[in-house]
Formats: sequence, C-alpha cells, structure tokens
Amino acid sequence: MNRLALIVLLILVSTGTWGDFSCPGGTSAVCMENGDSICPGTARCVRNDVVCLDKNSCVGGNFICDTGYDELMRNYKKAVGQYDELVSENVSLREQRLARKNCVLNASSLEESQRCVR
Repeated sequence: MNRLALIVLLILVSTGTWGDFSCPGGTSAVCMENGDSICPGTARCVRNDVVCLDKNSCVGGNFICDTGYDELMRNYKKAVGQYDELVSENVSLREQRLARKNCVLNASSLEESQRCVR
C-alpha cells in the first residue's frame, strides 16, 4: 500500500497536479511571480511607492497621486522662477530707459543727447 501511495504522490508531483482547482464563473487562473499583485477590474493599479489621497479628500471628489503632485510642484516652482527673472529683467530695462530719457531731456546739445542713447 505504501508503494502505491508513493507512486501516486510521484505522479502528482511530476505532473504538477495537486488536486481539483477551479475558478468562479467569468474568471480565470493566473501565474504570478514573487512581488506581483492583482488589481480587480474595478480598480486601478499603481506602483508600490505611490501614495494616493482618498477619493473624497479634494473638492469635487478628484484626487492626485503623490508623485504627480511632486512633478506639478517642480514645474510650478520652475515657472515662478522664470517669471521672477523676467520681472527683474523688465525692471532693469525700465530703469535704463528712464535714465536715457532723463539724459536726453537734460542734454544741452544734439551731440550730448546722442551720447545718452549710445
């Protein structure tokens, strides 16, 4: 009897059959690797390092994931930096224009006014 049980066990191990396995209707089996995860059809899968806010945490029920927020903030800060540089350049150009204008207005000769704008 022990020999028969051993033979049956060897056959089961060699064929990979470990009993009757079935899936509920409308589903199928899947082979997974270590670390894989399953997302139901009603959900969205995201990377493990992403932290998402609760769906109702924002006005209107919208939400954004952490990594997307970080990218938006980097782009926002970059745009603000560019804006600040342009404002500074604009102020500098206005000061130069005002200085030239005053120089021309206070010039006593044509040559002196021409030197103001060169």
